[in-house]
Amino acid sequence: MEKYKKSISRATDTFREILLYYVGVIVASALLYSFLEDKPIFDSFWWACVTGLTIGYGDMYPVTVGGKIVALFLMHIVPLVIIPLIVARLLSNIIEDQNEFSHDEQEIMKNDIQAIKQALGIDKS
Repeated sequence: MEKYKKSISRATDTFREILLYYVGVIVASALLYSFLEDKPIFDSFWWACVTGLTIGYGDMYPVTVGGKIVALFLMHIVPLVIIPLIVARLLSNIIEDQNEFSHDEQEIMKNDIQAIKQALGIDKS
């Protein structure tokens, strides 16, 4: 499970990556909607943005099974995955861990532990 958490964290390291995921989801949904519902591409992008942000004006909606599946995917992936990733990434940049050790502090502790091991005679290196 820990490996899974780390891979998700690395895949969303920057705001730019998350934004690319969002744009990718919107573009894919709009293209699928345009194809499945036989709608103009601009109207499909409008629908994808409105649906993805859960605004849903009701001016456009899917009538085919394929269009409804695309809508279900879009209505779940953006508010339940993309938006929380954006919020988490922004908060992680704002909130500072007061207990985090600096690089210099880590080096001092590493040297101190090495000295303690040598003094106790348990140094393996």
